[in-house]
Amino acid sequence: MAQPPGTTRVIARVIDLLGGPERAREVTDTEFREMVARWNQDTDAIGRILWAHLYVEHYLTEFLGYANPRLESIADARLSFKQKLALLNTSSPAVAELKPGIAQLNRIRNRLAHRLNSLIEPADSHVFLAAPMFSSMRLVSLGRPATTLTPIELLEQFSLHAANILAGEFDSFSKAFEQALQDERELGDVYQETPPN
Repeated sequence: MAQPPGTTRVIARVIDLLGGPERAREVTDTEFREMVARWNQDTDAIGRILWAHLYVEHYLTEFLGYANPRLESIADARLSFKQKLALLNTSSPAVAELKPGIAQLNRIRNRLAHRLNSLIEPADSHVFLAAPMFSSMRLVSLGRPATTLTPIELLEQFSLHAANILAGEFDSFSKAFEQALQDERELGDVYQETPPN
């Protein structure tokens, strides 16, 4: 295959600019090793982080749609994760305690995009554990504190919890449960109005 005119001169000039053939080889070898190191990441952990983020975003989008029925499709609006999070109504205590953890999940995903590594830092775990309902439910379900989970397991467990709470605000079971509570309150009022014998 013929080289385009001047290619040999350009390559010779690049080698010259890098300080000669030996120095050019050192530079390119070093840069290539750095690229390979970035490539050789824990893709299982990266996939788990990305999946957790996508999973929570799905339920966050659904939640916003149910909470705002007069709006057109939230998905079609093509809002960023951060914009969706800003729209999250936190009047429910269960949803309010999720917001910092969901924001942290987004920061982890963004770090991954900018640094190309899947490291979950101790500060990330502390944000997830700061959600009292999440920590308490993990203690009950695991039979041990959530702090015994690995950072990636903690991220996944928090993501599942967040999705469950977001979905639970509007799913059929939750609506039926809320109606049953309301019925019970009304019955309680009737019982209390009836004087004891």
